[in-house]
Amino acid sequence: MNSPETQFPQAPLDPMRGGDALAGVVRAQARMMDALLRQNIETLDFLRKRFELDRQMLADLSRATDPATMISVLSTFWSRAMADYTNEAGTLSSFAAATAGQFIEGLKDEAKALSGGSARTKP
Repeated sequence: MNSPETQFPQAPLDPMRGGDALAGVVRAQARMMDALLRQNIETLDFLRKRFELDRQMLADLSRATDPATMISVLSTFWSRAMADYTNEAGTLSSFAAATAGQFIEGLKDEAKALSGGSARTKP
């Protein structure tokens, strides 16, 4: 069984370029975290909107004066909820694909920076 040192050998760092390597790693990490945070913000924004609609449904339901109105409130709520969650699943799938791409590019940039190359500087 290989030790971590032989399985994942460390690229030698040129002390004269150490700042470049560190800057490249930091840029790559920042891009990866940005992609993940954008995905989290999307998720939290969706949940906030859905929770507001949940609260509105409860208010509408509490004002209903007969079973037919209650069924209408619940039917409308569940129909919209299903559509919203279906749409959000598509949005999150797109975000997940983009986030995975950012992680892969970030890892490539980190490896390049640590091996003495220069990482891309685009955000």
